[in-house]
Amino acid sequence: MNFSPPSRQRIAFLDQAATAYHKQLTDTSPAAEYLKKRGLSQDSAQYFQLGYVANPLSGHERYAGMLAIPYVNRQGTVAIRYRCIAEHKCKEHGHGKYLREPGDDAKIFNILTLTLNTPRIAICEGEMDAITAWQCGIPAIGVAGAQNWNKIFNRLIRGYREVVILADGDGAGLKLADTISEKNEHATTAQVPPEFDVNSYYLECGKDALLEKARF
Repeated sequence: MNFSPPSRQRIAFLDQAATAYHKQLTDTSPAAEYLKKRGLSQDSAQYFQLGYVANPLSGHERYAGMLAIPYVNRQGTVAIRYRCIAEHKCKEHGHGKYLREPGDDAKIFNILTLTLNTPRIAICEGEMDAITAWQCGIPAIGVAGAQNWNKIFNRLIRGYREVVILADGDGAGLKLADTISEKNEHATTAQVPPEFDVNSYYLECGKDALLEKARF
């Protein structure tokens, strides 16, 4: 997996898109209702600049009706990932649950967490879980599965006293944990129970239970 940083022109366009879609995330939008069901607050939506593609920019027509999840670093918006929030089977409608733009490399979500002065961080599978952990007070980053963990990322987490992999309760969660732990002796795994991910565990058991599970 190779990385090619987006151009300044590309970042400017993505900044424009992220701003537009964030403004379209109104209280009455389907995305607002979706975030409410996931237990994610308006403050979290504001902090992560989450958006709703009600009126797509040119070239973004395929993302209409989806939740927009910006990936932001110090340069600006370097990617936007889109999450289908319609209540249907996505594959039957010709797309996946999550979409990223053609040519977009896998990146770390909420990478600005790595600029904080903290001895411990958590890694979650996916943006919703990372946002959930962050909302509970856990400094967390997200990655879209083991296949998207690049060896470059290992260098980014080596300066921490401990890295807690807050894994989903399935085989994919363990695969991500094993992939990270293989190259990072300071990484430990805290897996939620079977059939749960971080977000559903938070919804079912509450903030305190998630903090205890994550050891934060």
